[in-house]
Amino acid sequence: MKLFSLRLTTLKSKLYAIVFASFLVRVFGLLVLPNTSTVLAPDEGTYAYFAEDVAAGTPVNQSMYGSEELYLISRAFLIPAGLLIRLGISGFDSVRIISSLYGFLTLTLLLFLLMKLADSQIEIANWNQKNSKIVISLFIVFAFLPSHLIWSMVGMRESVTEFWVIVVFVLFYHIYQVKARIPKFALLGVLLTIPLIFSSRPQVGWLVGVTLLIYALIRVRTALIVVPFILIGIVLGYAVSNGFSFVKLETLVPHEKLLKSNSQSGVGPAVNSDKGIWSCKFEGQEIYISAVEYVCIKEIRRTIAGLKNPGVALIDQADGIPERSQANRVDASSAIKIITCPRSGSSRFDDYFCIAYRAPYTTYTFLVRPILGSDVTSSSSLYAALENILWLVAFLIVIVMFVRNRRLAFFGALFPSLLFFTLYSVGAGAYEGNMGTAFRHKSLILWVVILLLASTIVATQQRKAEREGISG
Repeated sequence: MKLFSLRLTTLKSKLYAIVFASFLVRVFGLLVLPNTSTVLAPDEGTYAYFAEDVAAGTPVNQSMYGSEELYLISRAFLIPAGLLIRLGISGFDSVRIISSLYGFLTLTLLLFLLMKLADSQIEIANWNQKNSKIVISLFIVFAFLPSHLIWSMVGMRESVTEFWVIVVFVLFYHIYQVKARIPKFALLGVLLTIPLIFSSRPQVGWLVGVTLLIYALIRVRTALIVVPFILIGIVLGYAVSNGFSFVKLETLVPHEKLLKSNSQSGVGPAVNSDKGIWSCKFEGQEIYISAVEYVCIKEIRRTIAGLKNPGVALIDQADGIPERSQANRVDASSAIKIITCPRSGSSRFDDYFCIAYRAPYTTYTFLVRPILGSDVTSSSSLYAALENILWLVAFLIVIVMFVRNRRLAFFGALFPSLLFFTLYSVGAGAYEGNMGTAFRHKSLILWVVILLLASTIVATQQRKAEREGISG
């Protein structure tokens, strides 16, 4: 007797099968991966042992494996892993389970969104059925592209960041494309999700925040409603990823005691001064300021310590790009060679000019290198170069189809994602100093590339239908 019968006759059933296959692959990976750091993820040990310290209640600034800064920018990853460790699971297994769970949730979320759109929009449902092979192929690429699958299985932050980034863009899509009125729960979701991105990778949090702000400001009619939620989310994200504390400050200040002039008294209980606050030495002291008697009292103020103005912090992030890029090249076998900039000064304008001047080269390097040839310096770089052939082919298809059709299908819905893709590619290209790290961080934008491919395919079919209609 058959325990179950699996008939993959519909598009939905086939997509569910892909998700289930992804689950099995992840379980198998957890079973076969060694209980040590892998070559592809040398930082696994840092997160695993640090998560054990977090679970044990060790102060993060006293851990041998991490720091307070690493904890603040990895809490969306470390805290769930720490909960598993408290249940008796090892550090390595915990960080891998959390990473793999985030990756599985991302795939499930995309499947749910696709099915939801197909149920609510008959055009999408019809297109999915007519082009089921294309839909399945793109879904398989996202689920099983080797590097993307590996980074979402090992104990790293890639799948954590990707999940929350996709969540916030799904919420943003819901705000602008699904409902006639802006849903409150989606706005609240954006406000809460941005800090979670900051808690997994702050640089991405800044880029997501800037992307959403730009798009919200373009949509002028709803800007006054949406922008405050984005700004609050950015401020909260900046606060939780940098650490802050409420500090009580006690200051001695002069308080006016008598409203009459004391200039004729000749003597006073304390000094004459025009500096006011600097004249107070102890509580209850009486002083004269411009011949008026004051008494020193204790003023208590509460303030937030450890934070800058978020706008200043964002500028600091941009200012630090050249320095971080240089640091990422140190001792790296796949260090990216930097082209000479016409301006060699050290001013902020010079730094920004050089970033813009190098942007075409650094963005290209980030998106498609290493390539076969001189970029290959190890077995891992050879693998990356082979996979980059697929990335290069995908970009060429998008470019060629866009030039031929002069359009992108559902461009309005794609615009926030495309804006993020552009800012992330340019920013990461300038920030990354070696091709190994760049290749890993590139997995974050795979979902946008998949959407671009789908958009160009739809646009091509629309163009063909228009031509056939005209000729008919």
